[in-house]
Amino acid sequence: MIDAYDVLGLSLDCKEEDVKKAYHKMSLQYHPDKVGGGAEATKKFNEIKSAREILQDSERRRMYDTFGMDLGEERPEMEVWSIGITTLLNPMGGYVLKTIVARLVLWLIGWAWIGRLLMLLGLVAFILYWRDAKIGEYSARSEDIISIFLTVFVIDAVIIVNWLWSLLAETVCVFYLFSEMVSLQVFFESWKLASLAGVVSLFLAWLLRGWWLWIIGLQIVLAVVLLIALTISSGIVRLWIDAVFTQHSEKLKEWRVNLRERRKEMQDELSQLKKKLHSLEEENEQLKKKRKT
Repeated sequence: MIDAYDVLGLSLDCKEEDVKKAYHKMSLQYHPDKVGGGAEATKKFNEIKSAREILQDSERRRMYDTFGMDLGEERPEMEVWSIGITTLLNPMGGYVLKTIVARLVLWLIGWAWIGRLLMLLGLVAFILYWRDAKIGEYSARSEDIISIFLTVFVIDAVIIVNWLWSLLAETVCVFYLFSEMVSLQVFFESWKLASLAGVVSLFLAWLLRGWWLWIIGLQIVLAVVLLIALTISSGIVRLWIDAVFTQHSEKLKEWRVNLRERRKEMQDELSQLKKKLHSLEEENEQLKKKRKT
C-alpha cells in the first residue's frame, strides 16, 4: 500500500464521512475473527485501524499531508512545549520553590519561640524513636515514620547551628541548594568534594547575605522568561508547519497521485503480459495436439 488513503481505498480528497464508511466496511471485511485470524490478518486489520486514526483526526491528517508520514497523536508544537516543560521549566520551577522554602525555614527558625517549639518536637520525636513507640498502626522505627523524624532532626540541627552562628545556618541552606543541583550522593562518595562544597557554600552564604530576595526574584523572572520562550518556540514551530504545508502539500499530493498512476500502469502491463502468456500457452497446447495427430 502507498499510504493511509490507499489502505482504505480512498481518494486523496476524501471527506471525514468517507473515512468512516471505508473503515466500517473494511474492518468488517478484514477483521481477524472473520478471516480466521493469523498474523497476516492481524497485521492487515492494524493497518486499516491505523489509517483510520490518521485520516479521521483533521490535525493529524494535516501533518500527514505535510510531511508524508504520521507524526503521532501529539502535535509537533505541543511536543516542543511538553519537552520544554519537562526538561527545563519543571526543574527550574522546582528549584525556585526549594529556594523559597529553604529561606522561609531559615526565617521561621530565627524566631526564638518557633525554634524552641521545634526543638521540643525534636525531643519528643527522639523519645518516641528511642522507645519504639506505636503511632497508630506504625512503629516509630518504621520507614514511613523514620523519614518524618529525620526531617525534624535535621531542622533541629539547623536551629542549633543558627543559635551558634547564623552564618553556618546560611551555609547549610546554600549547601542544600548545591546538593539539589549536583545530587547529594556525589558528596557522600568524595569527602574532598564535600569539603570543597562546604567551603564554597560558606563563602557564598557570606557573600549573598541580604541579597536572597533579589535572588529569588531573579529566579522567578528567569522562569517567566523561559515560559515565554517556550510559548514563542511552540508558536514558531506551528508557523513553520503551516509554511511547509503551504509550500509542499501540493507537491506531496502530486507525488502520491503519480505513484498511483505508475502502479496502475504496471498493473495494466502485468495484465497484458498475463494475457500474452495465456495466449502463448494456448498456442503451445494447440501445436502439441497437431503434432500428435
